[in-house]
Order: sequence, then C-alpha cells, then structure tokens
Amino acid sequence: MKQNETRQPIMKIRHLTKEFKIKSKKLGAKPQILHALNDVSLDVYEGETLGIIGESGCGKSTLGRTVIQLHKATSGSVEYQGQDLFSLAGAERKAMKRDIQMVFQDPYSSLDPRNTCEQIIAEPLKVHGIITDSKARQDRVLELMREVGLDIQHMNRYPHEFSGGQRQRINVARALALQPKIIICDEPVSALDVSIQAQVLNLFNRLQRDHNLTYIFISHDLGVIKHVSDRIAIMYLGRVVELCEASQIYDNPLHPYTRALLSAIPPESPFEKKQRIVLKGEIPSPIGDQVGCPLAGRCPNCTERCTREIPKLKDTGDGHQVACFLYES
Repeated sequence: MKQNETRQPIMKIRHLTKEFKIKSKKLGAKPQILHALNDVSLDVYEGETLGIIGESGCGKSTLGRTVIQLHKATSGSVEYQGQDLFSLAGAERKAMKRDIQMVFQDPYSSLDPRNTCEQIIAEPLKVHGIITDSKARQDRVLELMREVGLDIQHMNRYPHEFSGGQRQRINVARALALQPKIIICDEPVSALDVSIQAQVLNLFNRLQRDHNLTYIFISHDLGVIKHVSDRIAIMYLGRVVELCEASQIYDNPLHPYTRALLSAIPPESPFEKKQRIVLKGEIPSPIGDQVGCPLAGRCPNCTERCTREIPKLKDTGDGHQVACFLYES
C-alpha cells in the first residue's frame, strides 16, 4: 500500500462521540449516560481496508452505525469527499448515501423474508430511481447476482431457501447495486461456517480489486482482520487505543491491551511456546463519568497519571499511533 501521507483521505472521522441515555427504574431519577463512542478520530483512504477490532462491547459496531447515520452522533463529524455528512438533508443526504453502504452481521435478519432475491437486490435501484425500466433492472440484478456467485435459478427464491453464505452474498449484491465508494462491513462473516468464511472474504477482496472499493471492516476475529486489512485500529471501551499498518500491529504491538489481545491467538505450531498475557481485574463500566485511561484498572504498567488522565492517540513514527503514556517523551 502507498504511504498515506501522499494521499488525501476519502473520509475523515473527527471526535466522533455517541452516548445513549439509560432510564433509571427509580421514579424521578435522572437517566444515566452510556458512553458507546468516545472522541474517535480516523482517516479512511480510497481503495484501502481499514480493520476495526476489539472485544464485544468496545463500540466498533456503534462506530459503523454512527458513520452511516443509523445512530445519530452525540457530537463530532464525518466528512466524505469534503462534505460533512451530518449537515446534509433531503436530496443531498439521499444522494450521498448511495456512495456509502453497509453489510450487516446477521445475513438473515438483514433481508426481508417476504421478498425474493431479485426484489431485495432491485430495491435500492427503485428507491434511488437509477433504473426505471423493469427489464433493464432485472438484467442488472442478474449481473450483480453473478458477480457475487449466485445465478438465475436463485432469482425467485426467498431468504429462508438460501444457506447463510448465500444470504450474505445477497446482502453484498444489494450493497453493490448503487455502485458505492465505501462499504462498511459489520462482522460480515462471524455468523458463517469457517469454510464459508474464507469464500466470502475472498469475494470481498475480489470486489475491492474490481471496483476500487474502500472497506471499513469491523470484526472481533484477529485472523479475519489480518487477512483483509491494510491498516488496523484497535478499540477498547469506546476509544481507539492503537492504529497502524496491518503488519505492524502483529510484529510490533505497542499498547498493553493490543499485546494482551494478540497473545490470545493460538500459536501456528503446537511446538511453539507463546506467553499469554492476562489482564486481571474488571472491565470498567461505560456508564457514568469516564476518568483516566479506560485500561488503568487492568494494566500492568498503570501509573498514578493513568488514573487521572485519558491518553490521546500520538504518532510514534511511521504512522504508528498509540494512546498510552508509556510512549510520551
């Protein structure tokens, strides 16, 4: 991949924050605040795959849904090709949404069970008025189906008549229908069998080459992220704690949380000795005031400063960014 310094980002995510209000069961009590995303800033470059990884509840899916505006951001901005997406409305917002699509985790619940495969893929073409002629639209649907590995005999089948892998291919075809520039992939293979996962991942890679697609690829699986990503962002409790080229995250992890995460990967050889790093202590609650580094209570390198201040992402060289006071001079 080319050095990012020579290119302009196709998307800029700046200080993105998402909070949810949780109603108290006590009568008259004020609602509590759940901090799902905390001050997330990322650049996304054209043609790359930016992998987002972290354990369950870290906010990675909320990030994808907030970028595409399925969740309304509490604060921050998402800029796409020089335009602030959150400031658009009406026809401008609808037109911009053609360029940013999403493939969801559950390939069944994200499909309308009352519609056939053809109807599902044709729907965005109808909504956006791209192809008004029914015969031409049917031809385009068939073209999209063949591109993702389906064929004419699948056109009139309903979602329950397909396997999990086939359903996800329908989702991918529907996302491709509007010829997007960016596709947000939210755990797109986690619900599939391991053998099918590889096929779908190879499909994503081929489509990226053929259409110059940009992916924001969200996953909890380190093996999947390594296979598809150019750069990787590690998230913990709503924050990005490390960001760098995919190879660097495996060869030179800096953040204590990243090291612990990578140590959980089984060794390739049964004879290889690998030290497991176990973070002891409880994961802090995302509800209420957030004080200090979110890993402070579990980090073996915790100092008094870590309990008072929240570290910011800082570049340590070669575009490798980490949010940890250990690397501040």
